[in-house]
Amino acid sequence: MDPLHPGGILYLWNTRLLFATDQMQTEFHQHYAATIAIALEGDLLIETAEGGKRYEAALVTPNTYHRTLSPGVKMVAFILDPETLEYYSIVPHNVQKEIIQLDRDRFAKFLPPLWDLYYGQMDASGAYRLQLDLLESLGKAQLPHPTPDPRILAMANRIRSHLPEPIGWGQLAAEFELSEDRLMRLFKETLGIPLRRYILWVRLTEAARFLMEGMNLTDAAHAAGFADSAHFSRTFKENFGFVPSLFFGHLKSVELLVCKSEESLT
Repeated sequence: MDPLHPGGILYLWNTRLLFATDQMQTEFHQHYAATIAIALEGDLLIETAEGGKRYEAALVTPNTYHRTLSPGVKMVAFILDPETLEYYSIVPHNVQKEIIQLDRDRFAKFLPPLWDLYYGQMDASGAYRLQLDLLESLGKAQLPHPTPDPRILAMANRIRSHLPEPIGWGQLAAEFELSEDRLMRLFKETLGIPLRRYILWVRLTEAARFLMEGMNLTDAAHAAGFADSAHFSRTFKENFGFVPSLFFGHLKSVELLVCKSEESLT
């Protein structure tokens, strides 16, 4: 059976991405989020600066410089923002810049719904529940992470809601009654990424949302805080290894669903 979305399908929520495709061929890139990649059959070739290795399933930890070269391999990938509580259950404390081999057998009971997702036969609500089930099953085997500071989680939401205008660090520090030094240190300790890098991630996901709402590339880039469309396109490619045209515009080959919540789509 041919998939309903031949190039793949991507679900985008505020704090996570879920991507099913058989065209995973990226350029070298890195991002602060965690990535879980599962080959539905065969295996994935993931390269780092030290060379390539094949995986049935893998956890790519934050800030790992890598590329995936697996065209023709049917697979599903999750990209999870450190803002989420699930992040703390799947990424061992202070582990970054490495790829952890996972056994595909641990995901065996999820293979039927994963195939449904790959073939475009799952709505946003079903996709949300599926990724939560997968993350829960993976988290049980991982080290616990300290409870995130609620001030930083509130700050992350404040940053997202304030786009496209920048929020000064002094303003954030005063609002949350922290010194600037304490703010920067606590933000990185809680979310595992410097504040400046986090803001960049938010701008990328919000620009994608604006594009799906019908904005053109230039307006979406400006609305998310980028200088222009070229700045957005370059930053998108640097972070995900793909050019935006794969998901947007008349040249797109991947179906993108921007999800307002686990139950609704734009």
